[in-house]
Amino acid sequence: MGVVLSGQNIFCPIWGAEMDMDGDWPLPRLNAFFKTDRRAADPSLSKSSSIASTFSSLAAPVVAEAVQRARALSTSSDVEGFHQLRVAFRKLRALFWAYSPYLGEEATAQATEEFRRLAAVAGQTRDWDIAGDLLKVAQESGASIDPLVVAAREKRAQAVLHSQTMIKGDDVEAFLNDVLLRAQTTLQSRCNDLPVRAFAEQRVRLAQRSLQKRSRHAARGESTNEEDLHDVRKAGKKLRYLLEFFQPVIKGGHGPAIKALTSVQNKLGQFNDIAASETLIRNTAFNEVPPEIVQESLRWLEAQKYRRMRAASRRVRAIAD
Repeated sequence: MGVVLSGQNIFCPIWGAEMDMDGDWPLPRLNAFFKTDRRAADPSLSKSSSIASTFSSLAAPVVAEAVQRARALSTSSDVEGFHQLRVAFRKLRALFWAYSPYLGEEATAQATEEFRRLAAVAGQTRDWDIAGDLLKVAQESGASIDPLVVAAREKRAQAVLHSQTMIKGDDVEAFLNDVLLRAQTTLQSRCNDLPVRAFAEQRVRLAQRSLQKRSRHAARGESTNEEDLHDVRKAGKKLRYLLEFFQPVIKGGHGPAIKALTSVQNKLGQFNDIAASETLIRNTAFNEVPPEIVQESLRWLEAQKYRRMRAASRRVRAIAD
């Protein structure tokens, strides 16, 4: 089920001249966003560690967690398990993006596309958990949607079976071990002797610039649309994951920065939960549920969505300013 990554003819640009969707923007120098709350470094990582060895140290625990989660979910429908499995694949996508200048565009694209697919499969159950919880809130607030609440539980059970069928622990382990080995081999041949600090700082700055760019775009005009908020959320996640990965090796502490990003992500996540649930219910066939009940739930979700959208927009405008 995993992708097969070619070990030949991998394009490897010079990392300072990487082609990136935000690469044409001048990289700002590190500012106060990264210069508070100095922390003790992880003894296994340091500024003198090589780019290659740092990748191995960072990727291995995430891969191990993903394999463990996938194996556990073969016999369990744990809500948090599906969520954390999706998070693990998202973290791997961010890490491979960070090291893409040396991994090469083709290898990075192939790996991250499979990470995205696996995250989406794991996320199907999580999406129904969120939608089900929101429908219960709507029910408790007076909405007459009992048949839809029951139907959502059934859809969740179906999603569990689908996820368990599509995500097999052995297959996930084989794919992840293969993609990790190939990445390690490539990095050892290309940047085994290069220290990681300058590289890590440059990648963090580029991720920060991406977040700033998307936040400013979303904040333009009097209203913010859903897609812009979604872009800000994705950019914020990438930056937060990179800060968490590289905190032992980049200059200065950044605990407050991670905390601030987490706060913003929580607001954006609350909006995203509503928007995604609305889309999920709107695009799902509920053969046993009267259409008027589905429409009542959608009206409730839409009202909640705009309320949370305003709160998320205020946070994004604060970032942009």
